[in-house]
Amino acid sequence: ILKGVYFLKNFMPFDAKYLFLVLSGIATFFSYFIYFRSIIKWESKPHVISWFIWWLISFVIFSIQIYDNAWIWAFNIWFVAFLCFLIALISLKKWSTKINKADYISLAFWVLSIILWIFSNNPFFSVILLILVDIFWFIPTILKSIKKPFEETEVAYFLAWGWYLMSIFAMENISFLTVWFVIVSCFFNLFLASIIFFRKKALKTVID
Repeated sequence: ILKGVYFLKNFMPFDAKYLFLVLSGIATFFSYFIYFRSIIKWESKPHVISWFIWWLISFVIFSIQIYDNAWIWAFNIWFVAFLCFLIALISLKKWSTKINKADYISLAFWVLSIILWIFSNNPFFSVILLILVDIFWFIPTILKSIKKPFEETEVAYFLAWGWYLMSIFAMENISFLTVWFVIVSCFFNLFLASIIFFRKKALKTVID
């Protein structure tokens, strides 16, 4: 996959990364704008711990990407971390803050990823752990989307897929540390958007 990304980037002018950065930034804005709007309308009820964990993950990924010279893209993930933090604050004010076992496990993995990075001076295993935590938190949303697709917005996840994809080509440095978390998030956002879209279509057909 990394070789494929290198191959595609070789056919682009140097300044193309700035174009992809802008496009990914626009997609990021609209993706979270749609989600914020659904929160205000009480159509979505985000879980505070989930978004707090995503904020922590995004912040660590931002730090690792700065460490591995992905400068221009890293500030996009910082923006995402900031938006996740805002959603966590809104959730803290409006909805339940109950912590379950999954929350404790994810927080433990996050702490472990920091410890591994500090003592090994190598963020490789930290990225692996953060990817696993990210996947772990996608599973409940996927299961919920299968059962109750009308409580999710596929457009927001589709736009998230778009900005993750474009952000790869905005990176200064392509490596495992900078790319793999983005690739995994890209896949799961598209997968989730597809599930929501086709489940809604199937249920509408049954109702009609």
